[in-house]
Amino acid sequence: MHSLYIGQNTPGTTSKMRVDHLKELLPGTFEVIDTHIPFFQISKLWRSLGFRFKKGPLIQKVNNYIIEKLGNSSSKEFDLIWVDKAIFLNKETTQILKTKGKKLVHFTPDPAFTFHKSTLFKESLPIYDFAVTTKSYEIKHYRNILAKERIIITTQGFNPQNHCPTTDFAKKNEGVLFIGHHEKPRELILQKLLDNNIPVTIAGIKWGKFAQKNQNNSNLTYLGKGVYGAQYAKIISSHYFSWGALSKWIPELHTTRTFEIPACGTALITERNTETSNFFNEDEAIFYDSVDEMIEKIKYYQSHPDELKQLTSKGRERVISDGRDYRSILEKVLEEIGVITTHTP
Repeated sequence: MHSLYIGQNTPGTTSKMRVDHLKELLPGTFEVIDTHIPFFQISKLWRSLGFRFKKGPLIQKVNNYIIEKLGNSSSKEFDLIWVDKAIFLNKETTQILKTKGKKLVHFTPDPAFTFHKSTLFKESLPIYDFAVTTKSYEIKHYRNILAKERIIITTQGFNPQNHCPTTDFAKKNEGVLFIGHHEKPRELILQKLLDNNIPVTIAGIKWGKFAQKNQNNSNLTYLGKGVYGAQYAKIISSHYFSWGALSKWIPELHTTRTFEIPACGTALITERNTETSNFFNEDEAIFYDSVDEMIEKIKYYQSHPDELKQLTSKGRERVISDGRDYRSILEKVLEEIGVITTHTP
């Protein structure tokens, strides 16, 4: 079997994790066209404009690079071409890929219609044999373009090599951790936690004003604009609770944090909705329908650490047994599109 991956192959990205797992799972020859190479060959100005408007030298550079690398490949036809986040690929390039691959698959963990919008992607989507998405709320958009049997819905996931317990339960911080970008509804909830004397640790972009406002509040710890890599998992594991906040900019029902937090051996605090309620039972995560319910449950578990420890353990067991790790997720996708037929040990 001869497979080709087209997308970012930069260490530390979730795209790179997909590359590595796909290479493990797919038998035979595996090639990569790294679209980050032409991306970083363009000036920051053109990168910014290209990312925002999907026009200009960046788009031309990426598409020319892919065509050039295809011409240099040792294979005239691939059994599988996997394209990751094709927001820069134009219709002409996608049509060429179709002639080179027996199966052409697009994958994105991002909202392709409601946030990361790309006319190039919409124009190219009908050419793909399969489109894989983690966004159930976008299925209607995909079905306006593709037949339902060509659409595969999966979930976000976690990386067991990074997202694992590193702090003994008895040594955990009793407060609530949140790592993610600032949104006003998130700020209001975290402020209410602080006002109820619940310790809060935050990290992420645009939290500076909130941190400044609460600079004299000993319950707030601000870790700066971001925590990444191994440190990200260690910080999660060091807390009793971590909030898996869902964005209000888009109608998402789960996020990577939904699985990363319990995988790190920390209690997930999450909104109760159709997806999260399907992923966890009430004794595997801390659900809430209101901020008051969230606060009530946090305080309850702070005073009942034995019950919290049990919930935390069950939450981790659930994401493992359900195969929410990236490798298991990709394995199921590859089975569904028919390029592997049995689970790889």
